[in-house]
Amino acid sequence: MSAAHAEDMALGPLELIVLSFPAPRLNDGVIATLDRLGSAPGVRVVDVLVVRTDAVGGACGVELNELPGLGGDPVALASLATGLITDTDIDEVGALVDHETDALAVLVQHLWVSDLAEEVSSTDGTLLALLHIPSVQEVRANALAGIAGT
Repeated sequence: MSAAHAEDMALGPLELIVLSFPAPRLNDGVIATLDRLGSAPGVRVVDVLVVRTDAVGGACGVELNELPGLGGDPVALASLATGLITDTDIDEVGALVDHETDALAVLVQHLWVSDLAEEVSSTDGTLLALLHIPSVQEVRANALAGIAGT
């Protein structure tokens, strides 16, 4: 394994999870999401950003320490924004919400997959793919969002 490949494996695999909340309920959603992810075994939160849009669809990212009334340690909240969620990601996430809805973008690392990949590599195997198959609830929610958007 090359040094560059080893560095790539050190921070992967990553998954961007996007959750939406009515703007007035965002803080409750952020706290519930981070509490749940913080206690999940085999998952590490790598970056967190709130994505908001204006009335004409322009998207912007807001760091958690900039959210009024969220509470918590501002230094700890600021450390959750690492800059790995890019402007392109913000634009793509912004296209999923309107100005009355905020999106919470959470980039997570699947540590258990990294551990598995190391084990597989030790036998000259390769982790070829990590595919996301949506749950029935995700399919329904996406279908309803498509209907609402038309």
